[in-house]
Amino acid sequence: MKLAKVSKALLAAATLVLLGHNTAFADAVLSVVAPQGPIFVGQQFTVSINVTGPTVIHNGVPTTSGVTDLDAFQFDIAFNCSVSGGNATSCAPGAGILSAISVTEGSFLPDGGSNITFFQSGTIDNNAGLISLIGDVGASGVDGSGTLVNITFQALTKGTTSIAILANSDLQFYDSDFDPIVIDNSVTSSSSTQTFPTNQFLSTSVVVTPEPSSVQLMLLGAVAGIIALTCTNRRITQSN
Repeated sequence: MKLAKVSKALLAAATLVLLGHNTAFADAVLSVVAPQGPIFVGQQFTVSINVTGPTVIHNGVPTTSGVTDLDAFQFDIAFNCSVSGGNATSCAPGAGILSAISVTEGSFLPDGGSNITFFQSGTIDNNAGLISLIGDVGASGVDGSGTLVNITFQALTKGTTSIAILANSDLQFYDSDFDPIVIDNSVTSSSSTQTFPTNQFLSTSVVVTPEPSSVQLMLLGAVAGIIALTCTNRRITQSN
């Protein structure tokens, strides 16, 4: 983690737990995962920041590995902005579509409660569209894939916006020996039978729509009822 910017408590914890471990070398692949389905004005929803290892395609079969010995991480999240593509070091400011409410620790680093962690939820600045210095340190490194952080937003108005992990100097991951873990989206391309495709998504696009009117909801309910009745009649006809 970029420890100069992290709280003194987190720095002390990292200093204590990151000593005396074996060296590990790994790559981490990150993704910003928004909920499925529509998001309406006024709705609260949660976005997850997930980690895996690289995805390997061998003989046409994709296999996603896990990250190895992840023990500490730090990053910034930008929102109410636009990412044109790639791993952006910044996110072009846009309309105030979302308001960030809270940042909570994901299940990955605590490892089901077996790993003591020191979590820092970062600083939310809704005016700037930035959550800075989200960080976590574990008493030991963890292997595998899972959720690092959950961020809850509220949709304020209709529109489209990006939620992005900024690929800046605050994006730092470490193993239990305090060696950097590379944030990577493709490791190498070595032979014709084995490739390492891009499978990293440092940002996602969120579309907020107006909440359906009562008339629209009634129409949707009516359509659903007609479909259900049709299916029931078809089953009855087939059984006869």
